[in-house]
Amino acid sequence: MRRLARFASEASGLATIEYIIGAAVVLGTLVIGVSAWNNGLVARLQALVSQMQSVH
Repeated sequence: MRRLARFASEASGLATIEYIIGAAVVLGTLVIGVSAWNNGLVARLQALVSQMQSVH
């Protein structure tokens, strides 16, 4: 418990935690964006395939 209190009282410790939280937010946003882009791409490809199938 003392180590945690000392870590929280140090300025460098708080900066480290802030960097970790910031990195987690950035990576989470990136994952959500790539996932949404991938879902849109899959939907477009499925629409293209269905259009090609209807041509024959």
